[in-house]
Amino acid sequence: MAANALNIGWAQASITPDQPVNLFGMFNERISTHVEEPCMATALALEGADGEHAVWISCDLVNVQLDVVLDVRCGVAERLPGVSPEKVLISCTHTHNAPNFSGDLFPPPPPGAMTCETYRGFFVQQVVEAAVQAWDSRSPGQVSPGLGHAVLGWCRRVAFADGTGQMYGDAKRADFVKVEGPMDPGIELLFTHDLDGKPTGAVVSIACTAQTCMSETFLTADLWGPTRRGLREHFGDSFTVLAVTGAAGDQCPDDLIRWGRSEPRLRGIEACNLLGRRLTQGVIEGYEVGRRDMVADPVFRHKHAVIELPAYTMSAEQVAEYENLISSLTANGEPDPKSWDGGTLLRTRRLLERHAAMGPNPMLPVDCSFLRIGDLAVATNPFELYLEYGQRIKARCPATQTIAAELTNDRLSYLPTREALAHGHYSAMPASIRIGPDGGDQLVEQSLEMLESLFSEHGK
Repeated sequence: MAANALNIGWAQASITPDQPVNLFGMFNERISTHVEEPCMATALALEGADGEHAVWISCDLVNVQLDVVLDVRCGVAERLPGVSPEKVLISCTHTHNAPNFSGDLFPPPPPGAMTCETYRGFFVQQVVEAAVQAWDSRSPGQVSPGLGHAVLGWCRRVAFADGTGQMYGDAKRADFVKVEGPMDPGIELLFTHDLDGKPTGAVVSIACTAQTCMSETFLTADLWGPTRRGLREHFGDSFTVLAVTGAAGDQCPDDLIRWGRSEPRLRGIEACNLLGRRLTQGVIEGYEVGRRDMVADPVFRHKHAVIELPAYTMSAEQVAEYENLISSLTANGEPDPKSWDGGTLLRTRRLLERHAAMGPNPMLPVDCSFLRIGDLAVATNPFELYLEYGQRIKARCPATQTIAAELTNDRLSYLPTREALAHGHYSAMPASIRIGPDGGDQLVEQSLEMLESLFSEHGK
């Protein structure tokens, strides 16, 4: 066996509750009515000949906080003493139709619905089981890169002539200037194969979140459901997909220029299936090119780091604005905590509490992982990271191909660009962020330093 031989294992477990549950992703309470598309946890285990390893788990969730990740790592460590806890990663697809872990965001659910605490226990159990099964099933295999294309996401922010911007802003306005940011139709792919060359699965990373059904009240994996089915129809029933959201904090499935005209608003089950078909075809096309470059002995390295980034701090004027917002929301008494205003009020109060607790020059620890798998690099972050930052990492990384995986190992809100922060509105205002553009620049530079070390230390 070659010195760098890679062992590969896959497993999948349902994280779909068997009771109604409070859905996460909007500011108002939504109790699930039924399951439209099962939510899954998919685990990929990788182990090099020298013992280097990773267990990368993708979950159909809007996000996952660090304390839940730590619970999973602890559970895996108990079952698999040979696996380093910090080398267990959890990424999220950002479906807005999956359960909520945080029991303090909304009132207790109605009778017959699962509590957040109960769901959390179920989730951790299922994800640990998927990780263990993936690790136990690993066997020598091969990997191949791939790059497909599919139009899935568009920048969802527009800029106006007065220097403001807006998420889902009206591009038909007379003062519309431009769509604020870029879009990326590329599909970053890493296929796994057995030693006979049969494809066994793929890491699939796209610059778009899974939110075509974001306001609905059913549970769904969104566009990843039809994508999994389509790829299994093509590659076989055992083919497994690790769904990864690339840098997509300012992206969505809607083309705001053509929105409501030649391009219908991409929402609901029909849109979910449409994007699933597009993504499936793009993955298949990427496979046809990349399969020529199968490698059984890639260089495999994995570094975990906690990066300290400067926390965003509000000005006195911004604090006053949020204090005025609280006064407005409570002018006629406390709003219904299940309502949109109730959710806004809770988050605004927490923002001011967090600001009041900050000392001078506050820093925020950020859990990140960096992998090299042959000529492919992976850099994770826990933000809803604006696409520009991901593109900067990809462009400057020494790897042939780079995945910038957001919403991994924590949920630290949006990380906007300077232009977006100047324009304001949701996803680029103090209530939406923990780190500002200065921290974004540092995230890029420190990520590149880590990635460059993986390639310089072990050759190209």
